[in-house]
Amino acid sequence: MLRLNLSWHGFSFATMTKSVSVRTGHAQRVGSSMVLAIFFVVFCAIFGTRIYREWHAASNSAPKRIAICIGAICMFAFAEPMWIGLVPPAMLEHVELPNAPGGDRVTAPDGRVFVVSYPIARVQRYGPGGFEMGFMYGAKASSAGMSSSGAILICTVSHALLSYSADGIELPPRGSCPDRAKTWSFYLGHAQVPSIAFSWIALLAVPFWHPLAAWSIAVLTGLLAWSIEREAVR
Repeated sequence: MLRLNLSWHGFSFATMTKSVSVRTGHAQRVGSSMVLAIFFVVFCAIFGTRIYREWHAASNSAPKRIAICIGAICMFAFAEPMWIGLVPPAMLEHVELPNAPGGDRVTAPDGRVFVVSYPIARVQRYGPGGFEMGFMYGAKASSAGMSSSGAILICTVSHALLSYSADGIELPPRGSCPDRAKTWSFYLGHAQVPSIAFSWIALLAVPFWHPLAAWSIAVLTGLLAWSIEREAVR
């Protein structure tokens, strides 16, 4: 009877520890999301006011208005890392987003490949038929790997180790990167993985997967509008 009670108490303590770990991680993500949301709202208010004034000032200049629209789209794309985490995860779970150039690709024991895009903190899963699903991990990370059990391991810049199942469910408890990174496993892939995306819409959304392109398009469009307007004045 004593042994049974000890086992029961041990089980309760382990379960409680995992529950506390999950709640702590959730609370940290919620706090970070709130700070990000406030910053993004302030950013949008300032930028939106500027765009509004420029739009009305260019009432008689179609080229300048076109440049303003393109510049706003490019700026929205450049700010993607700020607003993408505010979108409800279920809305983007089965939507393929552009994979960030230079992101890590880790292979599971069953051959499926997971692409980790660090700028937007997102993982996308690919199988033999192509894109399957994606999920957000909500932290600034530096590297990623695969465990022998098939869990995706993500190292944050604060050296915390996040573990996720193939379906994007976080697996507690959180560990430490220096201790666990040495145990990462490597497997052969049997999946169709694009360099950027299979979806032609995502592929053509260049500013959303190449920040330099976003700035370049905005600047070149502005220069073109300025040049057209200058010629019209002459």
